[in-house]
Parts: sequence; structure tokens; C-alpha cells
Amino acid sequence: MNKDQRIIDIIAPAADYINNNPETNSVDFEYKPPNNTGVILAIIGSILSTAGDALATIGGIIDLNQSIADDFQTQLDNFKSDQEKDKMQSEIDNLQEKVTQLEKLIKSNQN
Repeated sequence: MNKDQRIIDIIAPAADYINNNPETNSVDFEYKPPNNTGVILAIIGSILSTAGDALATIGGIIDLNQSIADDFQTQLDNFKSDQEKDKMQSEIDNLQEKVTQLEKLIKSNQN
């Protein structure tokens, strides 16, 4: 027996059963699709999850951007404040030096 003959011997009884059995008559055959509701819901859930993750990422980036802007503004304000303090301190030192000179002048005029 060759290989093809063995395959025919295996398939032939199944074909006879299908052709001779009234329950398997191809005219009465009606395809019933499987219930894929779970798979469809899983796909929709996955899409929504991905969209949610994307929105969370965008929100994180926006928050990070705002935090950086706030931090930069705070540092800038501190720098300006420090400059103003240094300028005021310089003016105070200058005024104190002038007061000291005036005191010396007043003392020298009193003598």
C-alpha cells in the first residue's frame, strides 16, 4: 500500500458517514458563529486601557512642565530678591559710612 491509498482508506469512512447520515446533510447545515462577546469586550477594554494610559502620560507631562515652570519662577524670584537685598545692604552700608563720617565731623567741630 502506498501512502495515498492509506490516506484514502482513512478518509473514505468519514466521507461515507457524512454523505449517508441525514443529520450531516450539507443542505441542512447551518453555520452558527461562536460567541465572541468576551473577546470583543477584551479588545474594547484593552483599547480603553491604552487610551487611559496615554491620557495619564500626557497629564504627567503637563504636570511636569508646570512644575518646572513654577520652580524656574521661584528661583528667578529668589534671585531678584537676593539682588534687591544685596543692593539695599550696600545702600545701608553706604549710609552707615556717611553717618560715621558725619559723627566724626560733628565731634571735630565741637572741639
